[in-house]
Amino acid sequence: MSKQSLLNRKSRKTSFWISLYVLLNLMAFYLVGFAAVHHVPTPGTHVLSLSHHEFSSVNFVPRPGDKMMIINRSDISHSIYVTYPDETIVNLGVQTPGTTVEWEIPKDAQGEYLLQCWIHPIIRAKLILDVEKESSSVSTILTSQELFN
Repeated sequence: MSKQSLLNRKSRKTSFWISLYVLLNLMAFYLVGFAAVHHVPTPGTHVLSLSHHEFSSVNFVPRPGDKMMIINRSDISHSIYVTYPDETIVNLGVQTPGTTVEWEIPKDAQGEYLLQCWIHPIIRAKLILDVEKESSSVSTILTSQELFN
């Protein structure tokens, strides 16, 4: 085989692998985007978005037994966990950009639940459920005293 023939063969092989790599990456981004877009909330399901370093403003009243979908709309990964009133911690796992995690509020929920990011501790939200008063709230705005406690 001539030297030119070997170079052409190597070039085609390299082109094939680069094309395959690009195709696989495009498919991965498509699937991640498809999964994030097609999470449609059902009754009793609430959506909470994560932007760069904060939760979105809240426009729902959570109730025991409801589900919360947390969508990572930032370009960085997060790892949300929930601290229950009895100090139990539930880790929702690492959440890469464009993905959604779900958490079900316990059916016997009462008191204050704290949602926070392991990676970025400044990202916090309080979920307060008071079944006796039939009221609930979510607060993503914290005072500096709350932030450093």
